Amino acid sequence: MALLAFMAVVAVRVALLPAETPDQLTFLLPWLADAQRMGPAYLRQPFTNYPPFYEHVLAGLALLPGPGLVRIKTFSILFDFALAAAVSRLVTAGRRLIAFLVVLALPTVIVNSAMLGQSDAIYATFVILALASTLDHRPVLSMLMLSIALAVKLQALMFIPFMLLMALERRQPPWTFVLLPAAYIAFALPMAVAGRPLKQIILVYFSQFEALQQLSLNAPNPWAVLQKFVDYPTGLAVGLPLAIAITGGAILLLWRSGVARSREGVLVSAALLLILVPYATPKMHDRFFFLVDPVLVALACTYRGYLAPMLLAQLGSAAAYVPFISRTYGAENPLFGTNGWLQRQLSIGWGIFLAAGVVSMSCALVLLVRKARALASAPPAEPARSSA
Repeated sequence: MALLAFMAVVAVRVALLPAETPDQLTFLLPWLADAQRMGPAYLRQPFTNYPPFYEHVLAGLALLPGPGLVRIKTFSILFDFALAAAVSRLVTAGRRLIAFLVVLALPTVIVNSAMLGQSDAIYATFVILALASTLDHRPVLSMLMLSIALAVKLQALMFIPFMLLMALERRQPPWTFVLLPAAYIAFALPMAVAGRPLKQIILVYFSQFEALQQLSLNAPNPWAVLQKFVDYPTGLAVGLPLAIAITGGAILLLWRSGVARSREGVLVSAALLLILVPYATPKMHDRFFFLVDPVLVALACTYRGYLAPMLLAQLGSAAAYVPFISRTYGAENPLFGTNGWLQRQLSIGWGIFLAAGVVSMSCALVLLVRKARALASAPPAEPARSSA
């Protein structure tokens, strides 16, 4: 049965390899062509709006044979399996295979790499390894894993609140936070030595932040609704401080209540914060809830009572993908495309899926808060230990 499940998740990914989206045609494939044309000169001249890590990846992929889209997607798909393996480290020994296969079968994981060719599984792998290292009481390794994740994608910042909670719990020494830029510096160093201006190297993430001028880009959070009533500058001015205050309050409540003093509590705290941060913050993307899914899989495979929040969070994330996919990859599909049969029969816009995603993600957050409260009121447990 496990072998059949494994073959099925591989087959789905292979079937999606030819799928093209505007992002791939406008950005990823031209970037790969630039990397092939420039050769080693890519070190001196930026050719993407991504950080140094991904430019090194594209330069490496440029040396390989085969269609560009297949090369890009295959690299991302390999990290689907790395992510599944990392999640299995969070699960008790007898259920690791189940967790591995569930992660590979998650719709958001499949779509992200095999259809969209995105790199979320790459940074998520290192975030999950950071979480596993925290549970193993290896704080330096945990921070180094997070450092690599940050060098891959800025979204890894959403794990920082959890690390701050671990610092309050005296599981993460404060001095280790100086390691956060280490991996970015290591990937950027060859470019700096080759003569690329430091400003271009350092300000990549700042330019990415400015590129999105919407309070919600299909993210299943309240800003998907609020942006219809609040303009972008006002929402940003109010929303960012509010999100920081909400997140800070959640960290303090988790710390004072002692939720994170057991292995289950550590995982619940991570999942709760990884939903709360993109839920409360403006300028979020539909993919920015990606990190919570593998943590909830680990919880659902290890403890009772987490199947519902896992399914609700996955439903919320998957529903948020639908508007983008329907307008891009599936736009001309006669069944579910923009003018397809399903759209005509429903007589509603695909935005209804985003609304359903907001409701579903809200329910997942509420259930996790209830789980955290239950853990806070439970008798003191033994300190979290590794399952290895």
